[in-house]
Amino acid sequence: MTDRWPRTRTYARAALHTRTPAWALSRRAVLLAAVAGAAGSGALAGCRVIDDGVGAENLSGALNKEPAPGRPRTIEMYNQWGGSAGQAWVAMAQLYEEIQDDVAVRITYAPPTADTQVRLLTSIAAESPPDVAFVLPEHYPQLTGLGVVTDLGPYLAADGLGAADFNPAIWKAMNLTGTVYSMPAMVDPNFPLFYNRAVLSDAGLDPDAPPVTLDELTAMSEAILQQQGGRITRIGTMPWNYYGYSNSLYTIGFAFGASFVSADNDQVTTESPEVVTALEWICDFAESMGGAGNVAITQPGFSLPVLGTGNVGLMPMTAGDASNLSENSDIDLGSAPFPYAEGAGQPGSATWIGGWNMFIPTEAGDPDAAWDFIRWVTTTPEGTTENYEQMSNIPGLAQAPALEDLEADPVLGVFAEVLREAQNVRPTIPVAGVLSQQLDIYVGQAVFGQLTAQQAMQRVSDITNAAWDEFRETNGE
Repeated sequence: MTDRWPRTRTYARAALHTRTPAWALSRRAVLLAAVAGAAGSGALAGCRVIDDGVGAENLSGALNKEPAPGRPRTIEMYNQWGGSAGQAWVAMAQLYEEIQDDVAVRITYAPPTADTQVRLLTSIAAESPPDVAFVLPEHYPQLTGLGVVTDLGPYLAADGLGAADFNPAIWKAMNLTGTVYSMPAMVDPNFPLFYNRAVLSDAGLDPDAPPVTLDELTAMSEAILQQQGGRITRIGTMPWNYYGYSNSLYTIGFAFGASFVSADNDQVTTESPEVVTALEWICDFAESMGGAGNVAITQPGFSLPVLGTGNVGLMPMTAGDASNLSENSDIDLGSAPFPYAEGAGQPGSATWIGGWNMFIPTEAGDPDAAWDFIRWVTTTPEGTTENYEQMSNIPGLAQAPALEDLEADPVLGVFAEVLREAQNVRPTIPVAGVLSQQLDIYVGQAVFGQLTAQQAMQRVSDITNAAWDEFRETNGE
């Protein structure tokens, strides 16, 4: 077999894979056992299966893969993805096996339970983890704090990779803990604003002049609004419903120039004036439109993104949802960067980077081979192109050929624009899961008038900082 990519290399194992001391292993096992049963606490939560409309129960065989026979080395990757996304990761592993004859890849379907990767965390606690797994960028500091994630810095250095190879916001997310512990495999520039051009035209608005500021977004929403019998039947946008309450507040908060943590990344600051102002804007918007509980815009069984109803004017979307709507409806979509708060934020400030990263647990059986697979997926022309073509996954590599295809895409091209402008990431802290869960609880209570914005954000800050203090105390930090 002729390799289309160099074979795996042998790295300096002493520098890359030092066994954790016994005391750390004991602490790790206790903590991860607790985390594995703590979906209700928000620890490492938020890991939903992507099923793309295809039930995982009908695809379990296609979501697993046996390693290619006859290879001297075998790695295992846990596949948490259902549906066509899970199948695509199997196809990615098969292609990797085709281009080199040293490493085989076993794919094990390991779906989350109650939004928590229980099987992964249990395997880490038992010191028998896979070689490759996935983590949200904001969650890996919790794993690094537990001493269970391999430092990828020496691998990057050995392969000549560094800050210049990645979009600045992505590198910031990769490097916030002082070194790199995970690699971006599925980058989400959150969020471009998409709009239904027909809805704007029907409301007397210019479909070629999308809103630039939040004030303009409010004015356009007022023009689009329709009500019947006390119910909202057409609405401009729903800023409390941008992929959940926490993501909604991150987006509007960043639009106001807010930061959710202190400058030294040592304390949660959701009670800050900027964050509270952003939440007040969301609450005031909902009240001015008739109340978040009075929206009646979708029919039962409707499965496309809400812009597809024809009853919503403007909403942010992920690349997957934008592709889905474009391919499965006749909606004439327009797009633009998300608006900012004039006098507080600036153009591009609302955009933040999310997605999923690949990492190597410290007890992985073959971290060198695991790195080679991760490197191929995230930093090579072949791997990043295949990842984009298979799943519309936007690469983090600045010079990835797929970004040229993305920029030329009539629907998804806006993602290339906002990726270049992105300035923010969700807080990358050891208790990121707790923070997101508390935001989901208390933003909702504020939107529905149960608490003021200030009260809600103070509670989020108090609860999350208490959890962070407990994490430090448990880990001797």
